[in-house]
Amino acid sequence: MTMDELATEAGVSKRTLYRYFRSKEEMIEAVLEELMANVESLIEEFVASHHKPDEIVANMLRILHRISQTLFHPLVLGDLQKHYPHYWKKIDQFRVKNVENIVQAKLFLDEKNKGLIRNLDPRIVTAAITASIRAVANPDFIITNGLTAEDTLTQLMEFFLYGLLKKESSPG
Repeated sequence: MTMDELATEAGVSKRTLYRYFRSKEEMIEAVLEELMANVESLIEEFVASHHKPDEIVANMLRILHRISQTLFHPLVLGDLQKHYPHYWKKIDQFRVKNVENIVQAKLFLDEKNKGLIRNLDPRIVTAAITASIRAVANPDFIITNGLTAEDTLTQLMEFFLYGLLKKESSPG
């Protein structure tokens, strides 16, 4: 998108855009910083008020759904990934940091969850979730497979929470 197109879409002159931002890149950075600050605030709020693993995951999905409907739409992220790889890296680092904080601090270190969480090494769980998010919750995978960000994230979280097999399933 050009600055002319951005100005038209925003209903302002190109000159007005340049009054606030020196370049399109500076505008992208400002939007990303604002969005990540808002997301971090939402995450801190829900982590402080929810303790059970299913509540944490459900609220994470609500937050991710809200985000995916705005800037974190797969097409927008795809463009960032291709044209602004340094911003994509920043988003990826942000996702990983928040996953690590939530998984380790909230799921494994919260005493209230000791009886609800299997005895697994948090480092392995964190690495598995992070790798899955990078492989599955990314623009290329979502677009290539004709999925929505919401469906992708929901199914990924359900897989981690409940596994592959139904309760009544048994081998053989």
